[in-house]
Amino acid sequence: MAQATTPATSAADALTRALEAEDKRNTAVASVAYREVLQRALTVGNTDGDRVALAILGLERVWVDAGMLDSIVPVVTRVLQLRPNDPTARSVQLRTLVTMGRDSDAREAFTTWRRAAGNDAAPFREYARLLMQQGRTLAADSVLADASRLMGAGGALSGETAQLHIALQRWVPAAAAFRESLTEQPWLETAALFGLQRAPATVRDSIRTVLLADPVTLGPRRVLSSLEFAWGEPRRAWSAISTVPSNDSTTAAWRGFAERAELNESWLVARDAWMAVLDKAGDLEAQQRAADAALRAGDAAGALALVRRKATGAGKGTDSLRVRALLGLEIAALGELGRGAEAQQQLNDAARKLDPDTRAALARPLVGAWLRAGDVERARSAMQGSDLVDDDEMVGWLALYDGDLLTARKRLVRAASSRPELVDALGILARTRVDQLPGVGQAFVLLARKDSTAAATRFAQLADSVGNAAPAFLAQAARLSPRAGAVSIHERIVRDFPKSPEAPESLLAWARALRDAGDKPGAIARLEQLLVEYTTSALAPQARRDLERLKGMVPPL
Repeated sequence: MAQATTPATSAADALTRALEAEDKRNTAVASVAYREVLQRALTVGNTDGDRVALAILGLERVWVDAGMLDSIVPVVTRVLQLRPNDPTARSVQLRTLVTMGRDSDAREAFTTWRRAAGNDAAPFREYARLLMQQGRTLAADSVLADASRLMGAGGALSGETAQLHIALQRWVPAAAAFRESLTEQPWLETAALFGLQRAPATVRDSIRTVLLADPVTLGPRRVLSSLEFAWGEPRRAWSAISTVPSNDSTTAAWRGFAERAELNESWLVARDAWMAVLDKAGDLEAQQRAADAALRAGDAAGALALVRRKATGAGKGTDSLRVRALLGLEIAALGELGRGAEAQQQLNDAARKLDPDTRAALARPLVGAWLRAGDVERARSAMQGSDLVDDDEMVGWLALYDGDLLTARKRLVRAASSRPELVDALGILARTRVDQLPGVGQAFVLLARKDSTAAATRFAQLADSVGNAAPAFLAQAARLSPRAGAVSIHERIVRDFPKSPEAPESLLAWARALRDAGDKPGAIARLEQLLVEYTTSALAPQARRDLERLKGMVPPL
């Protein structure tokens, strides 16, 4: 005798048939199977709410795809007769009526659901959301206003209220509503960022005031921090989140912020964020990344202090691990500070802890240290036996120091760096047509050794022997000279090379030097000359702003 099939087994089989038919887009079979699931799930005395929800949602999907929206309404009406508080049936009923444009029926369905739900905010939330999706913001506003009047202003619907304010461009109320909603609905952070970042500049201070208000909590501050990034204010972004009381969640937020600041190349801000993580967590990664950010920001002294900071807690690690993580940064920092000998000594002291790969990786910062110290021979010696013999930047700098401008020009233009000294070197090389000029190398060596006065003198002397490149050499000399000496060089450029690209730059620098020396009429004359003779110069807008400020400071005759 065959074993009888239980109702639960039959319902499961019907649900399987329904899902398989839906996958095959067989509407007729799927709708019949879902109706069977629903009928079994509504058995008196044995109602299965989960299967009721699955069946209703399945029927909704199938009939929407088939264009049979009107078939849904009688089904959910029957379900609601048996289960008046069923949230899925209520949502599907309201969603269907709104979609079909049956506004009076939708309003009646909403009112019935609201009465059945008591103090539950779900009817208001669902109705307002559906109206907003249709662009009916004023109608949604009316629903939420009723909710506020009947249930009290606050948390339950603050997320929907915030998004309604965004739709109506009521930015400050939106910020307040988002702030309130984040306490219970932290997932709304993304919606808050997406909505509020479009706020015009005129209301951003008001949004800041709302999100900075007491009590200080992580959610609103994290939203404000992300907004500040979106508005191009990385320092304010860190200020927003840095004052949140520290705990594990805050430290994780600081870590995420620091990584974002790195991607944004806001290196000083990244340094501060990693330092905060380091102070709290003490891990080696934070120490390494804080030092790296400081170095990239041009704070070599700060980077050196960070790598030499005494390790605590999770930051201790093994000696070999710390050497691999921090020694390269220490050598690079020493190189930036012109302390090549100390960098070499640090490498020698750590040699026994280094594997061949690590030693090879440290060759670059060591060579860079010697190059930036202007010690050509030691830089060349440190390059021997390393991969750097083919490195464009290293080879290019050595060639430049040797006066081999042909090789320097070819190599440095391919260097993957944006260092200011490289930009200066490329500017000189681009204007110089000769292939060999030892004096240029001597000038750059003096500059590397921080002897700006001697370097300026050498560049000025070379100007007489480089033909059309003379204005570029003189401009470099002016940038390196004290103010008094720079003025005479600027005057020479303007007088002798009026058609050169450096002429308007010299006029602007000359005018600013006169302004700072208290000669405002002289400064005005130079600025007016720039605006008259170089109307298409990229420096004209700056000159115009400077002129307007100066004329506002000089009393009329």
